[in-house]
Amino acid sequence: MKLTLFILVFIISLNSIRAQLYVDDNGTITSIKVQEITTQEILFSQGENLRLMPASLTKVVTTATALELLGAGYTYQTDFFYRGEKKGRKLYGDLIVTSYGDPTLGSRYFEETAPEMIFSAVADGLKKAGIQSIVGSLHVIADQIGYSAPRLWEDMGNYYGASPQGFNWRDNTAEVTLSSGAVGTKCRVVSIDPDIKPYSIRCEAVAAAHNNDSAYVYGIGKMQQWWIEGSIPKNRSLFKIKAALPDPIAAFKKDLIEYLNKNGIEIGEKRPGGASKEKKNIPICTYHSPPLSEIIKVVNQKSNNLFADQLLLTIAKELKGQPTWDYGNLAVREFWEDKIDFNHSFRLRDGSGLTPKNLVSAKGMVQLLNWMNQNSGNFSFYAESLARGGESGTLRSVFKHPDLEGRIIGKSGSFEGVLGYCGYATTVSGKKTAFCIIANNYLVPTKKIRITMDEFMTKVVLEN
Repeated sequence: MKLTLFILVFIISLNSIRAQLYVDDNGTITSIKVQEITTQEILFSQGENLRLMPASLTKVVTTATALELLGAGYTYQTDFFYRGEKKGRKLYGDLIVTSYGDPTLGSRYFEETAPEMIFSAVADGLKKAGIQSIVGSLHVIADQIGYSAPRLWEDMGNYYGASPQGFNWRDNTAEVTLSSGAVGTKCRVVSIDPDIKPYSIRCEAVAAAHNNDSAYVYGIGKMQQWWIEGSIPKNRSLFKIKAALPDPIAAFKKDLIEYLNKNGIEIGEKRPGGASKEKKNIPICTYHSPPLSEIIKVVNQKSNNLFADQLLLTIAKELKGQPTWDYGNLAVREFWEDKIDFNHSFRLRDGSGLTPKNLVSAKGMVQLLNWMNQNSGNFSFYAESLARGGESGTLRSVFKHPDLEGRIIGKSGSFEGVLGYCGYATTVSGKKTAFCIIANNYLVPTKKIRITMDEFMTKVVLEN
Protein backbone atom coordinates (compact mmCIF):
# COMPACT_ATOMS: atom_id res chain seq x y z
CA MET A 1 0.00 0.00 0.00
CA LYS A 2 1.47 3.36 -0.99
CA LEU A 3 -0.23 6.62 -0.09
CA THR A 4 1.52 9.33 -2.09
CA LEU A 5 -0.57 12.23 -0.85
CA PHE A 6 1.43 12.45 2.37
CA ILE A 7 4.61 11.29 3.94
CA LEU A 8 3.52 8.24 5.92
CA VAL A 9 4.13 5.36 3.53
CA PHE A 10 3.61 1.87 4.88
CA ILE A 11 4.47 -1.32 3.00
CA ILE A 12 2.46 -4.04 4.67
CA SER A 13 2.35 -7.78 3.98
CA LEU A 14 0.77 -10.70 5.81
CA ASN A 15 4.08 -11.93 7.17
CA SER A 16 5.94 -8.72 7.84
CA ILE A 17 5.45 -5.04 8.47
CA ARG A 18 7.97 -2.60 7.09
CA ALA A 19 7.81 1.17 6.82
CA GLN A 20 9.85 3.77 5.03
CA LEU A 21 10.06 7.40 6.03
CA TYR A 22 9.91 9.78 3.09
CA VAL A 23 10.35 13.51 3.32
CA ASP A 24 8.77 15.36 0.42
CA ASP A 25 8.55 19.06 -0.28
CA ASN A 26 5.91 19.34 2.44
CA GLY A 27 8.36 18.13 5.09
CA THR A 28 6.09 15.67 6.91
CA ILE A 29 8.00 13.52 9.41
CA THR A 30 7.08 10.59 11.65
CA SER A 31 8.44 8.91 14.76
CA ILE A 32 7.22 5.35 15.45
CA LYS A 33 8.06 2.58 17.86
CA VAL A 34 6.26 -0.59 18.94
CA GLN A 35 8.06 -2.73 21.53
CA GLU A 36 7.16 -5.87 23.45
CA ILE A 37 7.29 -4.98 27.14
CA THR A 38 8.74 -8.10 28.77
CA THR A 39 11.26 -9.30 26.16
CA GLN A 40 11.98 -5.81 24.75
CA GLU A 41 11.54 -7.24 21.24
CA ILE A 42 11.07 -4.37 18.77
CA LEU A 43 8.10 -5.13 16.58
CA PHE A 44 8.51 -1.93 14.63
CA SER A 45 10.74 1.14 14.65
CA GLN A 46 10.93 4.10 12.28
CA GLY A 47 12.52 7.43 13.17
CA GLU A 48 12.16 6.55 16.85
CA ASN A 49 14.75 9.13 17.95
CA LEU A 50 13.09 12.04 16.17
CA ARG A 51 11.72 14.58 18.65
CA LEU A 52 8.34 15.82 17.43
CA MET A 53 5.51 17.91 18.80
CA PRO A 54 3.31 15.50 20.81
CA ALA A 55 0.23 17.70 21.42
CA SER A 56 -1.92 15.97 24.05
CA LEU A 57 0.34 12.92 24.29
CA THR A 58 2.06 15.18 26.84
CA LYS A 59 -0.76 14.30 29.25
CA VAL A 60 0.45 10.68 29.35
CA VAL A 61 3.70 11.97 30.86
CA THR A 62 2.00 14.38 33.26
CA THR A 63 -0.45 11.84 34.65
CA ALA A 64 2.23 9.17 35.06
CA THR A 65 4.42 11.62 36.96
CA ALA A 66 1.56 12.83 39.13
CA LEU A 67 0.66 9.26 40.09
CA GLU A 68 4.24 8.52 41.11
CA LEU A 69 4.92 11.78 42.97
CA LEU A 70 1.51 12.54 44.50
CA GLY A 71 -0.11 9.11 44.75
CA ALA A 72 -3.40 7.73 43.42
CA GLY A 73 -5.26 8.81 46.55
CA TYR A 74 -4.08 12.42 46.49
CA THR A 75 -6.90 14.93 46.91
CA TYR A 76 -7.12 18.70 46.82
CA GLN A 77 -8.84 20.49 49.64
CA THR A 78 -10.57 23.83 49.93
CA ASP A 79 -11.17 25.22 53.43
CA PHE A 80 -14.09 27.47 54.40
CA PHE A 81 -13.89 29.62 57.54
CA TYR A 82 -15.55 32.59 59.11
CA ARG A 83 -13.91 35.32 61.13
CA GLY A 84 -15.45 38.06 63.26
CA GLU A 85 -17.87 38.68 66.08
CA LYS A 86 -21.22 36.92 66.37
CA LYS A 87 -24.19 38.80 67.78
CA GLY A 88 -27.21 36.57 67.88
CA ARG A 89 -27.51 34.97 64.45
CA LYS A 90 -25.58 37.74 62.74
CA LEU A 91 -21.85 37.64 62.03
CA TYR A 92 -19.97 40.91 61.91
CA GLY A 93 -17.01 39.62 60.00
CA ASP A 94 -15.97 37.77 56.89
CA LEU A 95 -16.35 34.48 55.08
CA ILE A 96 -12.88 33.15 54.17
CA VAL A 97 -12.05 30.55 51.52
CA THR A 98 -8.53 29.07 51.35
CA SER A 99 -7.73 27.37 48.07
CA TYR A 100 -4.99 24.86 47.29
CA GLY A 101 -5.54 24.86 43.54
CA ASP A 102 -8.31 22.28 43.18
CA PRO A 103 -9.17 22.18 39.45
CA THR A 104 -12.42 20.29 40.08
CA LEU A 105 -14.34 22.94 42.07
CA GLY A 106 -17.67 23.41 40.32
CA SER A 107 -16.55 21.11 37.49
CA ARG A 108 -19.07 19.43 35.22
CA TYR A 109 -17.01 16.23 35.15
CA PHE A 110 -18.00 14.94 38.60
CA GLU A 111 -21.40 14.91 40.33
CA GLU A 112 -19.84 15.70 43.69
CA THR A 113 -18.08 18.80 42.36
CA ALA A 114 -21.24 20.58 41.13
CA PRO A 115 -21.58 24.13 42.52
CA GLU A 116 -24.74 23.22 44.43
CA MET A 117 -22.96 20.39 46.25
CA ILE A 118 -20.20 22.71 47.46
CA PHE A 119 -22.49 25.62 48.28
CA SER A 120 -24.92 23.46 50.23
CA ALA A 121 -22.07 22.23 52.44
CA VAL A 122 -21.06 25.85 53.14
CA ALA A 123 -24.65 26.87 53.88
CA ASP A 124 -25.14 23.88 56.21
CA GLY A 125 -21.92 24.73 58.04
CA LEU A 126 -22.99 28.33 58.55
CA LYS A 127 -26.42 27.32 59.81
CA LYS A 128 -24.88 24.84 62.24
CA ALA A 129 -22.71 27.68 63.52
CA GLY A 130 -25.88 29.70 64.11
CA ILE A 131 -25.13 32.26 61.40
CA GLN A 132 -28.08 33.59 59.42
CA SER A 133 -26.52 36.73 58.02
CA ILE A 134 -23.03 38.10 57.47
CA VAL A 135 -22.24 41.79 57.70
CA GLY A 136 -18.94 41.73 55.87
CA SER A 137 -17.20 40.30 52.84
CA LEU A 138 -16.20 37.09 51.12
CA HIS A 139 -12.45 36.61 50.68
CA VAL A 140 -10.60 33.95 48.68
CA ILE A 141 -6.97 33.20 49.56
CA ALA A 142 -5.06 31.55 46.71
CA ASP A 143 -1.65 31.38 45.06
CA GLN A 144 -0.91 33.76 42.22
CA ILE A 145 -0.32 31.74 39.04
CA GLY A 146 1.27 33.24 35.95
CA TYR A 147 0.30 32.34 32.41
CA SER A 148 2.29 29.64 30.65
CA ALA A 149 4.75 31.64 28.55
CA PRO A 150 4.73 29.22 25.56
CA ARG A 151 0.92 29.06 25.35
CA LEU A 152 -0.48 30.29 22.05
CA TRP A 153 -2.41 33.56 22.08
CA GLU A 154 -5.19 32.12 19.93
CA ASP A 155 -5.86 29.41 22.54
CA MET A 156 -5.88 31.47 25.72
CA GLY A 157 -9.34 33.02 25.45
CA ASN A 158 -11.09 29.74 24.57
CA TYR A 159 -12.33 27.15 27.06
CA TYR A 160 -9.79 24.51 26.03
CA GLY A 161 -6.97 27.01 26.65
CA ALA A 162 -8.26 28.27 30.00
CA SER A 163 -5.22 28.66 32.22
CA PRO A 164 -5.13 27.10 35.70
CA GLN A 165 -5.30 29.56 38.58
CA GLY A 166 -4.63 29.50 42.30
CA PHE A 167 -8.41 29.19 42.55
CA ASN A 168 -10.28 27.37 39.77
CA TRP A 169 -14.04 27.45 39.30
CA ARG A 170 -16.47 25.73 36.90
CA ASP A 171 -13.63 24.45 34.71
CA ASN A 172 -12.57 28.11 34.33
CA THR A 173 -15.13 28.22 31.53
CA ALA A 174 -17.89 30.66 30.61
CA GLU A 175 -20.73 29.72 28.27
CA VAL A 176 -21.44 32.47 25.74
CA THR A 177 -24.76 32.42 23.91
CA LEU A 178 -24.79 34.16 20.52
CA SER A 179 -27.51 34.94 17.99
CA SER A 180 -27.04 35.22 14.24
CA GLY A 181 -28.98 36.54 11.26
CA ALA A 182 -28.38 36.54 7.54
CA VAL A 183 -25.07 35.45 6.01
CA GLY A 184 -22.42 38.11 6.43
CA THR A 185 -24.15 40.02 9.23
CA LYS A 186 -22.49 40.50 12.57
CA CYS A 187 -23.67 38.25 15.42
CA ARG A 188 -24.47 39.49 18.91
CA VAL A 189 -23.91 38.27 22.48
CA VAL A 190 -27.18 37.22 24.14
CA SER A 191 -25.85 36.06 27.52
CA ILE A 192 -22.76 34.91 29.40
CA ASP A 193 -22.86 32.29 32.18
CA PRO A 194 -21.44 32.76 34.74
CA ASP A 195 -21.57 36.52 34.91
CA ILE A 196 -18.07 37.86 34.11
CA LYS A 197 -18.57 41.53 35.04
CA PRO A 198 -16.65 43.85 35.16
CA TYR A 199 -15.22 42.02 32.12
CA SER A 200 -17.11 42.06 28.82
CA ILE A 201 -17.02 40.23 25.50
CA ARG A 202 -17.86 41.98 22.26
CA CYS A 203 -18.76 40.01 19.17
CA GLU A 204 -17.06 40.50 15.81
CA ALA A 205 -18.11 37.06 14.51
CA VAL A 206 -20.41 36.91 11.48
CA ALA A 207 -23.15 34.57 10.31
CA ALA A 208 -22.11 32.00 7.69
CA ALA A 209 -23.74 29.39 5.47
CA HIS A 210 -21.91 26.48 7.19
CA ASN A 211 -23.13 24.58 10.26
CA ASN A 212 -19.89 24.70 12.23
CA ASP A 213 -18.74 26.46 15.36
CA SER A 214 -15.94 28.54 13.85
CA ALA A 215 -16.02 31.30 16.47
CA TYR A 216 -12.93 31.96 18.59
CA VAL A 217 -12.54 34.05 21.72
CA TYR A 218 -9.57 36.34 22.31
CA GLY A 219 -8.50 37.68 25.68
CA ILE A 220 -6.58 37.08 28.90
CA GLY A 221 -7.38 37.86 32.52
CA LYS A 222 -5.69 41.26 32.56
CA MET A 223 -7.82 42.57 29.67
CA GLN A 224 -11.22 43.99 30.64
CA GLN A 225 -12.76 43.58 27.19
CA TRP A 226 -12.49 40.33 25.27
CA TRP A 227 -13.80 39.72 21.75
CA ILE A 228 -15.05 36.98 19.44
CA GLU A 229 -13.99 36.52 15.82
CA GLY A 230 -14.84 33.98 13.15
CA SER A 231 -18.31 32.72 12.28
CA ILE A 232 -21.29 30.67 13.42
CA PRO A 233 -24.24 29.24 11.44
CA LYS A 234 -26.75 31.76 10.09
CA ASN A 235 -30.22 32.41 11.54
CA ARG A 236 -29.61 30.96 15.00
CA SER A 237 -31.44 32.58 17.90
CA LEU A 238 -29.34 30.76 20.50
CA PHE A 239 -25.92 29.37 19.59
CA LYS A 240 -23.57 28.48 22.45
CA ILE A 241 -19.78 28.68 22.44
CA LYS A 242 -17.34 28.47 25.35
CA ALA A 243 -14.77 30.99 26.50
CA ALA A 244 -12.12 30.92 29.19
CA LEU A 245 -13.36 32.50 32.42
CA PRO A 246 -11.56 35.85 32.89
CA ASP A 247 -11.67 35.82 36.71
CA PRO A 248 -12.65 32.52 38.40
CA ILE A 249 -12.54 34.07 41.89
CA ALA A 250 -14.96 36.87 40.99
CA ALA A 251 -17.36 34.40 39.34
CA PHE A 252 -17.20 32.10 42.38
CA LYS A 253 -17.94 34.95 44.78
CA LYS A 254 -21.00 36.02 42.81
CA ASP A 255 -22.28 32.44 42.57
CA LEU A 256 -21.80 31.70 46.28
CA ILE A 257 -23.29 34.97 47.52
CA GLU A 258 -26.32 34.47 45.26
CA TYR A 259 -26.78 30.91 46.56
CA LEU A 260 -26.50 31.93 50.21
CA ASN A 261 -28.92 34.82 49.76
CA LYS A 262 -31.45 32.49 48.12
CA ASN A 263 -31.07 29.96 50.90
CA GLY A 264 -31.66 32.11 53.92
CA ILE A 265 -28.17 33.47 54.63
CA GLU A 266 -27.72 37.12 53.82
CA ILE A 267 -24.24 38.36 52.99
CA GLY A 268 -22.84 41.57 51.65
CA GLU A 269 -23.83 44.43 53.94
CA LYS A 270 -21.18 47.00 54.71
CA ARG A 271 -19.64 46.48 58.11
CA PRO A 272 -19.80 49.54 60.40
CA GLY A 273 -16.48 50.57 61.90
CA GLY A 274 -14.31 48.95 59.23
CA ALA A 275 -12.63 45.54 59.31
CA SER A 276 -13.16 43.16 62.21
CA LYS A 277 -10.36 43.02 64.77
CA GLU A 278 -11.02 39.33 65.31
CA LYS A 279 -8.28 37.34 63.52
CA LYS A 280 -9.19 33.80 64.50
CA ASN A 281 -10.56 31.63 61.69
CA ILE A 282 -13.44 29.38 62.73
CA PRO A 283 -13.84 26.32 60.45
CA ILE A 284 -17.11 25.91 58.56
CA CYS A 285 -16.28 22.95 56.32
CA THR A 286 -13.56 21.45 54.18
CA TYR A 287 -14.22 20.27 50.66
CA HIS A 288 -12.10 17.45 49.22
CA SER A 289 -11.78 16.79 45.51
CA PRO A 290 -12.16 13.37 43.91
CA PRO A 291 -8.91 11.38 44.23
CA LEU A 292 -6.13 11.74 41.68
CA SER A 293 -6.99 8.30 40.27
CA GLU A 294 -10.33 9.75 39.13
CA ILE A 295 -8.96 13.12 38.03
CA ILE A 296 -6.47 11.52 35.62
CA LYS A 297 -9.31 9.63 33.94
CA VAL A 298 -10.72 13.00 32.90
CA VAL A 299 -7.25 14.16 31.82
CA ASN A 300 -6.51 11.15 29.62
CA GLN A 301 -9.97 10.16 28.39
CA LYS A 302 -11.39 13.66 27.89
CA SER A 303 -8.01 15.26 27.14
CA ASN A 304 -8.69 17.95 29.73
CA ASN A 305 -6.05 20.67 29.45
CA LEU A 306 -6.97 22.55 32.64
CA PHE A 307 -6.69 19.48 34.87
CA ALA A 308 -3.42 18.41 33.25
CA ASP A 309 -1.75 21.79 33.65
CA GLN A 310 -3.01 22.11 37.22
CA LEU A 311 -1.41 18.74 38.01
CA LEU A 312 1.90 20.07 36.74
CA LEU A 313 1.58 23.14 38.98
CA THR A 314 0.58 20.94 41.92
CA ILE A 315 3.69 18.83 41.42
CA ALA A 316 5.68 22.07 41.50
CA LYS A 317 4.01 23.24 44.72
CA GLU A 318 4.36 19.90 46.51
CA LEU A 319 7.98 19.24 45.51
CA LYS A 320 9.47 22.70 45.00
CA GLY A 321 7.32 24.87 47.24
CA GLN A 322 6.00 27.16 44.50
CA PRO A 323 3.35 26.45 41.83
CA THR A 324 5.28 27.66 38.79
CA TRP A 325 5.54 26.18 35.31
CA ASP A 326 9.33 26.05 35.46
CA TYR A 327 9.35 24.22 38.78
CA GLY A 328 6.75 21.76 37.50
CA ASN A 329 8.78 20.94 34.41
CA LEU A 330 11.92 20.67 36.53
CA ALA A 331 10.27 18.21 38.92
CA VAL A 332 9.07 16.07 36.02
CA ARG A 333 12.54 15.97 34.50
CA GLU A 334 14.20 15.16 37.82
CA PHE A 335 11.84 12.26 38.42
CA TRP A 336 12.40 10.62 35.04
CA GLU A 337 16.01 11.38 34.15
CA ASP A 338 17.46 8.41 36.07
CA LYS A 339 14.76 6.00 34.87
CA ILE A 340 14.62 6.53 31.11
CA ASP A 341 16.55 8.49 28.49
CA PHE A 342 14.48 11.54 29.37
CA ASN A 343 16.93 14.34 28.60
CA HIS A 344 17.49 13.15 25.03
CA SER A 345 13.86 12.27 24.33
CA PHE A 346 11.74 14.99 25.94
CA ARG A 347 11.49 18.76 26.05
CA LEU A 348 8.38 19.72 28.00
CA ARG A 349 7.07 23.21 28.69
CA ASP A 350 3.58 22.48 30.05
CA GLY A 351 1.47 19.61 31.35
CA SER A 352 -1.27 19.53 28.73
CA GLY A 353 0.51 19.68 25.38
CA LEU A 354 -1.12 22.93 24.25
CA THR A 355 2.22 24.55 23.54
CA PRO A 356 3.99 23.64 20.28
CA LYS A 357 7.30 23.97 22.14
CA ASN A 358 6.96 20.48 23.64
CA LEU A 359 9.03 17.80 21.93
CA VAL A 360 8.85 14.01 22.42
CA SER A 361 10.37 11.03 20.62
CA ALA A 362 8.56 7.73 20.12
CA LYS A 363 11.54 6.02 21.75
CA GLY A 364 11.24 8.12 24.90
CA MET A 365 7.48 7.69 25.15
CA VAL A 366 7.75 3.92 24.79
CA GLN A 367 10.45 3.88 27.49
CA LEU A 368 8.14 5.76 29.84
CA LEU A 369 5.20 3.49 29.09
CA ASN A 370 7.42 0.44 29.62
CA TRP A 371 8.66 1.79 32.95
CA MET A 372 5.14 2.41 34.20
CA ASN A 373 4.08 -1.13 33.28
CA GLN A 374 7.13 -2.82 34.78
CA ASN A 375 7.92 -0.68 37.81
CA SER A 376 4.96 1.39 38.97
CA GLY A 377 2.81 0.28 41.89
CA ASN A 378 0.19 2.63 40.43
CA PHE A 379 0.00 0.96 37.04
CA SER A 380 -3.55 -0.32 37.47
CA PHE A 381 -4.77 3.26 38.06
CA TYR A 382 -2.70 4.47 35.11
CA ALA A 383 -4.10 1.84 32.74
CA GLU A 384 -7.67 2.58 33.88
CA SER A 385 -7.18 6.26 33.07
CA LEU A 386 -6.44 5.55 29.41
CA ALA A 387 -9.04 5.41 26.64
CA ARG A 388 -10.00 2.08 25.07
CA GLY A 389 -9.59 1.66 21.33
CA GLY A 390 -12.90 1.84 19.46
CA GLU A 391 -14.81 2.31 22.70
CA SER A 392 -14.05 5.36 24.82
CA GLY A 393 -12.40 8.73 25.20
CA THR A 394 -10.03 10.01 22.55
CA LEU A 395 -9.72 6.52 21.00
CA ARG A 396 -13.44 6.06 20.44
CA SER A 397 -13.23 6.64 16.69
CA VAL A 398 -10.10 4.57 15.96
CA PHE A 399 -8.94 0.95 16.31
CA LYS A 400 -12.51 -0.27 15.75
CA HIS A 401 -11.66 -3.51 13.93
CA PRO A 402 -13.72 -6.22 15.71
CA ASP A 403 -10.60 -8.30 16.38
CA LEU A 404 -9.02 -5.38 18.24
CA GLU A 405 -11.68 -5.29 20.96
CA GLY A 406 -10.00 -4.90 24.34
CA ARG A 407 -6.50 -4.96 22.83
CA ILE A 408 -5.52 -1.25 22.70
CA ILE A 409 -5.59 1.38 25.44
CA GLY A 410 -3.95 4.75 25.16
CA LYS A 411 -4.20 8.42 24.31
CA SER A 412 -4.38 10.56 21.20
CA GLY A 413 -2.89 13.97 20.64
CA SER A 414 -3.55 16.48 17.90
CA PHE A 415 -3.53 20.05 16.78
CA GLU A 416 -2.91 21.64 13.38
CA GLY A 417 -0.30 19.57 11.53
CA VAL A 418 0.20 17.18 14.47
CA LEU A 419 -1.32 13.77 15.19
CA GLY A 420 -0.15 11.02 17.50
CA TYR A 421 -1.22 7.93 19.41
CA CYS A 422 0.50 6.11 22.25
CA GLY A 423 -0.34 3.47 24.81
CA TYR A 424 -0.44 -0.29 25.12
CA ALA A 425 -1.46 -2.94 22.59
CA THR A 426 -1.79 -6.71 23.03
CA THR A 427 -1.26 -8.64 19.80
CA VAL A 428 -3.31 -11.68 18.78
CA SER A 429 -0.44 -13.96 19.83
CA GLY A 430 -0.42 -12.40 23.31
CA LYS A 431 2.53 -10.03 23.01
CA LYS A 432 2.03 -7.04 25.30
CA THR A 433 3.53 -3.96 23.72
CA ALA A 434 4.02 -0.26 24.34
CA PHE A 435 3.64 1.90 21.24
CA CYS A 436 3.94 5.46 20.06
CA ILE A 437 3.34 6.91 16.62
CA ILE A 438 3.57 10.66 15.89
CA ALA A 439 3.34 12.64 12.65
CA ASN A 440 4.23 16.33 12.30
CA ASN A 441 4.10 18.99 9.60
CA TYR A 442 1.63 17.29 7.26
CA LEU A 443 -0.53 19.41 4.96
CA VAL A 444 -3.16 16.84 3.99
CA PRO A 445 -6.39 16.42 6.00
CA THR A 446 -5.81 14.93 9.44
CA LYS A 447 -8.40 12.27 8.63
CA LYS A 448 -6.04 10.69 6.09
CA ILE A 449 -3.21 10.52 8.61
CA ARG A 450 -5.59 9.06 11.18
CA ILE A 451 -6.79 6.33 8.81
CA THR A 452 -3.22 5.34 7.97
CA MET A 453 -2.19 5.18 11.62
CA ASP A 454 -5.29 3.13 12.41
CA GLU A 455 -4.52 0.67 9.60
CA PHE A 456 -0.90 0.44 10.67
CA MET A 457 -1.63 -0.38 14.32
CA THR A 458 -4.37 -2.82 13.27
CA LYS A 459 -1.81 -4.72 11.15
CA VAL A 460 0.73 -4.70 13.98
CA VAL A 461 -1.75 -6.23 16.40
CA LEU A 462 -3.29 -8.77 14.03
CA GLU A 463 -0.07 -9.99 12.43
CA ASN A 464 2.05 -10.50 15.55
